[in-house]
Amino acid sequence: MFMQALKQNMLVEERSWLLSYPIAVVTSLAALLVSLVLSPLLPQSSLVLFLTAVVVSSWYGSRNVGMLATLLCSLASAYFFLAPIYSLAVATVNGILELSLFVAVSLLISGLSAARQSTESRLRQSEERFRSAISDAPIPIMLHAEDGQVVQINRTWTELTGYTPVDIPTISEWTQKAYGESQELVRADIDRLYSLNTRVAEGEYTVTTCSGETRIWDFYSAPLGNLPDGRRLVISTAIDITERKQAEIELHESHNLLQAVIEETTDAVFVKDLQGRYKFINATTARIFGRAKEEIIGFDDTELLPFNLATALRDVDQRIITTGRGEVVEEKVRSDGSIHIYLSTKDPYRDAVGNVIGLIGVARDITERKQTEEALSRSLQRLEALQQIDRAILRAESTEEIAHAALLRMHRVLPYVEAVVALFYFETGNAQILAGTIDGVSKGESVELEQLIPTFVSRESRGIRYVENIATLEERPLLIERQLVEGKPSFLAVPLVVEGDLIGELSLFANQTAAFHLEHQQIAIEVANQLAVAIQQARQREQLQSYAAELEERVAERTAALNESNADMQAFTYSVSHDLREPVRVLQGFAQILLEDYAGELDPIAQDFIKRILTNAQRMERLLRDLLAYSRLNRNELSPKPISLSNVMAEVLTQLEAQIQEQQAIVTVEEPLLPVVGHYTTFVQVVTNLVSNAIKFVAPGVQPSVRVWTQKRNEWVRLWVEDNGIGVEPKYQERIFKVFERLHAEEVYPGTGIGLAIARRGIERMGGQVGIESTASVGSRFWIELPAPSEDSILY
Repeated sequence: MFMQALKQNMLVEERSWLLSYPIAVVTSLAALLVSLVLSPLLPQSSLVLFLTAVVVSSWYGSRNVGMLATLLCSLASAYFFLAPIYSLAVATVNGILELSLFVAVSLLISGLSAARQSTESRLRQSEERFRSAISDAPIPIMLHAEDGQVVQINRTWTELTGYTPVDIPTISEWTQKAYGESQELVRADIDRLYSLNTRVAEGEYTVTTCSGETRIWDFYSAPLGNLPDGRRLVISTAIDITERKQAEIELHESHNLLQAVIEETTDAVFVKDLQGRYKFINATTARIFGRAKEEIIGFDDTELLPFNLATALRDVDQRIITTGRGEVVEEKVRSDGSIHIYLSTKDPYRDAVGNVIGLIGVARDITERKQTEEALSRSLQRLEALQQIDRAILRAESTEEIAHAALLRMHRVLPYVEAVVALFYFETGNAQILAGTIDGVSKGESVELEQLIPTFVSRESRGIRYVENIATLEERPLLIERQLVEGKPSFLAVPLVVEGDLIGELSLFANQTAAFHLEHQQIAIEVANQLAVAIQQARQREQLQSYAAELEERVAERTAALNESNADMQAFTYSVSHDLREPVRVLQGFAQILLEDYAGELDPIAQDFIKRILTNAQRMERLLRDLLAYSRLNRNELSPKPISLSNVMAEVLTQLEAQIQEQQAIVTVEEPLLPVVGHYTTFVQVVTNLVSNAIKFVAPGVQPSVRVWTQKRNEWVRLWVEDNGIGVEPKYQERIFKVFERLHAEEVYPGTGIGLAIARRGIERMGGQVGIESTASVGSRFWIELPAPSEDSILY
């Protein structure tokens, strides 16, 4: 900025110099003319006038302009006023001296004028640099006079406050806008500045900007002397420290917060020097030592803790200080009269250049956690042992094996030297030893109850019996007394209870008094509960196996009898349906002969009787035929194969061609029909029955219409047979699939009542299902569902 201003000034001076050369010519010419006019009256006036022209030219022009004026005036003087006149040659000594004196004086005047101009130029440049420095300074600067005038403010002042020189022409305006209610106090501080003769730091002031924002400025002022009119001038500079003050506040708040966190945390926080002396501790650290902070600061661990604990802490501290690496260690410290375990995070404490000057640590009391971990470890061991016992019990079959498996593994979790599992039989007063040994009585043997348990124990007893020392018992059963004699004074008996009944007892003996604490008792209870349930289940399993064997024997006997009965029934059914057909055919034949050969000899009544005999014989023939077919379905083995439903429907329509034409039925088959897995002949018979019924069971005067199609249902294929017949009410839809079930009289809809039974039985023998969806007077949709064959199957 300053260089640009300097270049502009140089250009202005260049232009002014160019314009000043005509001044030399004009002044020189004017001096000549005046000299010519005055020379008759004042012969020596020309020298003065020429010197005046040189002075004027030098003052308003540059040194070169003065020299030009000197040259012009010298020539004019020599030509017009020095002898010989009108000649540039000077012939007299006085003329030469006069001309030389004129030139010398003129050059001196030009030199003095040039020196003056140079001094004035440097002064202007200095002023410009000063003003530019103030204007472009990165800090706010104000020049103000003692009468309150604001001489100048720089751009930074305007940028930060929003106030221009027009807004604050005086100190009064500035203080009113920037300081509000405290403007009088600030004015008084500013007034004292004008009497100072040295730089002064005014301090921090809060100013309000044009936008209403408050900023904190740190002011410095210094006197600049007097203005030309005598007023004292002061320069005031400011440093905007708003962000710094905010950072200081935030730092102070962070420090306070950190201090509060350190003081309020439940972890111990401490700093030690290189000698291990405490330099800083929080309240938790003081509470651990049980002393005031003043009694700890400046002391090391050897002065505060037992020697062995202090030595362990010192060794860790010295290792961290020596290696310069932090560690996380578990340490023991006596607090509240007991040893506590702390998880300590320790790191070297370094100065600003990175030298280790001590140690900083944070310690957390993990005593409860360690106790919990130990308890959890014991619980896991107990759980693992109990699971092993449980698995062993589950693998065992008999009650003796179950009890033995439990005792074999209980040594891992219970401190006993002898154990016994006994079952109680209160009805007989005996106890059976399932596992273990007591006083020579071992597995499988029995003892009297009174030798094993006190008299107060009954079937309803539930609680455990724990005796720390058998010698203290007043009532001691015989076998328990002998355990005391054998050096087993401690005794724990846990009942085996199932569904509220005492069925036995788990007894443990130890070779020291008070051997079983609460955890041992709880383990014994859990094992006893498992034993009781397992023993009861084993006993029930044995009973169930006995019942099952007996039941299987009975089922086998009944199955054999049923098979024999079914065989007899099937033989009888086949025999009846087969053997009865012969008499029926004979009866039917003779009736037909009577009608054909002797019709003329019989009266109408006799002919009617014979016709009735023939009709019922034919009905009996159909009935026996269907009954034989049904019996054959129950007796014959079916071998399902992939079959083509298109082939099946072609054969069905061929068999029913006469019925279809007789009743003018419309049978629609929607191809393609999906293949199924079934027995071809049986399936043809089933579909024939369904289509025949669909044609037959229609209301009078209605043309039968039957629609057949297939549907894929996952791994099954469903064949639908839909008709426009009389339908079936929901309450009869299951009944119609039974043998000899008819919903209509023979005279209305002829038939044997076995067709649908044959359909269901045949489909079920093929592994499928059959059903109906029907609404009375609307029609029915019978469906058959059989497995779908694989895609590469060969169809039959």
